[in-house]
Amino acid sequence: MDKEKKEAMNESAIGSTFEISLRILLMLNELSPARLDEQQIGAIDFIAVYAADFGLLDENLHGYSNYRYSEFPAKKEMVSSALKNLVLNGYVRLYPTSSGYGYSIMESGKAVCTKLTSGYAKEYILAVQSVVDRFDKVDATAMMKEINRLTIQSLQEVGHE
Repeated sequence: MDKEKKEAMNESAIGSTFEISLRILLMLNELSPARLDEQQIGAIDFIAVYAADFGLLDENLHGYSNYRYSEFPAKKEMVSSALKNLVLNGYVRLYPTSSGYGYSIMESGKAVCTKLTSGYAKEYILAVQSVVDRFDKVDATAMMKEINRLTIQSLQEVGHE
């Protein structure tokens, strides 16, 4: 990915649209040729990042902050922005569907993924595979139900501290 495209994706900072864009590319590459909608992408990403909370992996990729579930609503806008940038920059293809839009990775996006070989990238891919295995056909309704259940549980636990 060249410098201009990085800048167009909000710089490469942790917690940025750029970081989410890279995770989305890894996810879509792993699940290719699937076409996922924005809700599926956001839910898979969130569950993958906090896979231990969902009983999928031994550790969360982003730790154990008491307020990690409050990130989910904020990430919706970042996922939307990341997808827009990935489409505009030619890494992801947008498909109209009967219920909105689906997204899939393009060859240029796959080329970026070949360069993402860090331990974090490998762990993220493993987490994505775990999410897909757990939630049949990446069922957005089931994923959202589980995210909401753990969010409520987390709020109850924080309230008792």
